Amino acid sequence: MPRLSKTNPRAVALKILIRWEKGKPLLDEVLSQVLTKSVLPDERDRALVSELVNGVVRYLYYLDFILARFSEHPLEKMDPEVRNILRLGAYQLLYTRIPERVAIAESLKILSARRRGAWIRGLVNAVLHKVLENKDNLPEPPDFNEVYYLSVKYSFPEWLVKRWLQRFGREETEALLRASNERSPLVIRVNTLRVSRDSLLVYLQKDEVPTAKPCPYSPSGIILEGFRGKITELKPYHFGWISVQDSASQLVGFLLNPKPGAKVLDACAGVGGKTTHMAELMQDKGTIWAFDLYEWRLEKLKENFQRLGLKLPKVFVGDVVEKLKELQPPFFDYILIDAPCTGTGVIRKHPDVKWARTEEDFLRVPERQLRLLEGLAPFLKKGGIMVYATCSLEPEENEQIIERFLQSHPEFMLEDPAKVLSKTCPEKVKELCVENKYLRTYPNKHGLDGFFAVRLRKV
Repeated sequence: MPRLSKTNPRAVALKILIRWEKGKPLLDEVLSQVLTKSVLPDERDRALVSELVNGVVRYLYYLDFILARFSEHPLEKMDPEVRNILRLGAYQLLYTRIPERVAIAESLKILSARRRGAWIRGLVNAVLHKVLENKDNLPEPPDFNEVYYLSVKYSFPEWLVKRWLQRFGREETEALLRASNERSPLVIRVNTLRVSRDSLLVYLQKDEVPTAKPCPYSPSGIILEGFRGKITELKPYHFGWISVQDSASQLVGFLLNPKPGAKVLDACAGVGGKTTHMAELMQDKGTIWAFDLYEWRLEKLKENFQRLGLKLPKVFVGDVVEKLKELQPPFFDYILIDAPCTGTGVIRKHPDVKWARTEEDFLRVPERQLRLLEGLAPFLKKGGIMVYATCSLEPEENEQIIERFLQSHPEFMLEDPAKVLSKTCPEKVKELCVENKYLRTYPNKHGLDGFFAVRLRKV
């Protein structure tokens, strides 16, 4: 494909969408790679690229449904450039405040710059004008088939819609689909070793984010309601007062509740969102061993520790189960397994998840999760605590995995999450605890990312 302009945000968005459609790589990684190499002059242009790309991926099925109704040429037979230009144009017309004439004109401008023929430009112009003319009376997908109707209306794969219908029923499934398409609010976690939440709220509301409000579930959480800027431009970020972390994810740290001076294992540390939280909860006293498969994530983890003014953990690149067999460390007081999962609970943040997953994942991924539980159990001391968590809504990765683990490991027992969380969190957190066994959150019920977590004690 010929080189696209690096200074045109819509051309950059087009490039990303074509690359994503071809191989379905992780959308965040493609965005990061392309934006790093681009020379977009304005931060607002970079934000526009992210908005357009995520928006098209979020509403993919519905956009294609609408476009197919107004195009004489089948979308699947168009070349990727034309198909994705139409998607970008339709998304701008239907879901943004971008002036309609600008949305259409910019789409045609890219085609002209790419020297596409007059008939291609005419086709795109005609289809987008038909979308615009029918904007207030768009066709609905036929409702003779419940699965198909919900799949198209909310842009979710049919297999996932069917799975949720079987579990939740029509009303709750539709609410979950709708909530999973909403943009999640930006939530920060206060570094309470440096500032109290109340003090930071006063500062933010006065000087930087007037609409900031406390999270109703996490005692360290602040919701930056309506904030559309860059978090790195806030002074508290540079002061090391805050980290970006959804409220549900924060609750995992409170559920583990590591004590000062403890020895802690973070088995799947990533860039350190939960790792830094554990260090704060431990008052930066104790030892943390952080493992991840990717070195770049651990480099980012170190940066986050340094920014927050926390002492660096011991970091190890590689498979945590195999590495621990080699290292033979002393027993840990606490182990956190933030397990790799299908991510069906965080689709509102990562819309590409719904297109990347297949039903086969629910056979493959749980085996990796069980391997982590069984492989790490021997390294926990007697009386120690292990928390297992996922950002998945699916029972194969959650309750069923824990039941399988407990059947073969009678030395572990479940602890009531409500009893642990009620010591540090607001009373409202009890509504997230199920059957005295599980912590579970849903975007449609609680306005949180979808999370599952259990607290296990080795007896």
